[in-house]
Amino acid sequence: MLLLPAAATGAEPGGAGFAQAPMFVCDAQAGAILSANPAGWQFWGACGSSAQPVAIDRAMPALERLRALAEAGPSASDLELNLTFWTARGVAQPKCFVSGPQTGARFVVRLSGLSAGAALAPSPSEAVEQAKLAHEIRTPLSAVISYAEVLKDEHFGPLGNPCYRTYASNIFESARHVLRLVDGMLQGFLDRSSASRLTFTNVAAEAVIESCLILARPVADRAGVGLVASLPPDPPHVVADELSLKQILLNLLANAIKFSRRGDRVSVSADTSIGGGFEISVSDTGPGMAAPQAHFTPRCQPGAAAGAGTAGLGFGLPLAKALAQANGASLHINSELGRGTCVTLTFAKDRVVPV
Repeated sequence: MLLLPAAATGAEPGGAGFAQAPMFVCDAQAGAILSANPAGWQFWGACGSSAQPVAIDRAMPALERLRALAEAGPSASDLELNLTFWTARGVAQPKCFVSGPQTGARFVVRLSGLSAGAALAPSPSEAVEQAKLAHEIRTPLSAVISYAEVLKDEHFGPLGNPCYRTYASNIFESARHVLRLVDGMLQGFLDRSSASRLTFTNVAAEAVIESCLILARPVADRAGVGLVASLPPDPPHVVADELSLKQILLNLLANAIKFSRRGDRVSVSADTSIGGGFEISVSDTGPGMAAPQAHFTPRCQPGAAAGAGTAGLGFGLPLAKALAQANGASLHINSELGRGTCVTLTFAKDRVVPV
């Protein structure tokens, strides 16, 4: 076990008593905590110390930043950085004093403003968890509404018994009521999601995409929007949390359909990216948007988005981006007014598992 160097137990620049604050030695290249003081293990959610290196996700933003520092060469003094860590207790973004690299990509990290006994606030908060759940419910609930509307309006012929029309109408109105309640929950969502409670496994991207298409198709049919998919043969698996990956794609599909016009088309495609990564894109031939990157910020402005008569709370894209980052991926929008929109989810090469 690598011991903390003496330099790592000194006082915080500009403060005293920093020896009791969390500190640890990490290998950013391997993705491991090599050693830590008790407060450092507490920061990571461990009860005490470990005799062996503890593996951590090397795709987290903090380790990506540290690997870039290692490539730039050794630093003459401590660097003060704001780093994003994915811990067993949730996402943490403390101010850090970083020394190194010592050998390869090994760094001593000291955290500012967190004492040995300080409790980290769990992340996501209860409100964010509620918002995630509410937004996840919204798309399948829209499908229920669409099916109920088809039944109550007897689109494919008479149901045969008036009671069926009444029941279908009740389902339709009840589901719309629940949807309004869900929108009320989302209205209070002003924070972003986190990587807490995610379970990373080898996920078959093709199966996730197909399951999302099944849920989104009735919504697209009701809106008069075509929905097509173009997938490569034997697409790879990705290291991700399956539930949140599905939520990302459902959010993107729901947005594309919602803001498309009758007769427009929504397409889902997937392919290997330059550098060996994997990309999943959701594109549409809708009205497009100005300043697309601004849509990654939550907006409580129903009806303000493109698409005539469409009400949007503006949570889908910010939530999708936060979940993408939590999965070690990135999300990018390419859009122009009058030229449609394409949103691409990209997994780097180290998150791709060939099959």
